Amino acid sequence: MSLLLATLACASLAQASAPPARKAPVNDTFAVTFRTGPAWDAAKAPQEQPHFAEHSQNLRTLRSEGRLLLGARYGEVGLVVLRAASAADARALVDRDPSVKAGTFAVTVEPFYAFMPGCVGMEPPADE
Repeated sequence: MSLLLATLACASLAQASAPPARKAPVNDTFAVTFRTGPAWDAAKAPQEQPHFAEHSQNLRTLRSEGRLLLGARYGEVGLVVLRAASAADARALVDRDPSVKAGTFAVTVEPFYAFMPGCVGMEPPADE
């Protein structure tokens, strides 16, 4: 009987001192890539593409809402990192862009997992 009580006491002590179970991390950041879409006219400069001004305005709006964390271009690809409640929410934010609706740009939305802390130090242009 005393062996049973000692075993139960040890088990409950071990359980009380065990670290709490970790919850799966909640991802709220998404990488959105912009590539030229079917309505892109290769004979025109980017600023002359259909709905390009509205595209720029949508990005400014996302930034003012605190949703756009990073925007960049590399090669022929545009990249923004958005904060959103879900992939569907991120997709809805992008789909409201008139240039996406018109096919000027084709986009993909993927979960974005930062694996190393860092900072891209850049101030927004003075005219925005």
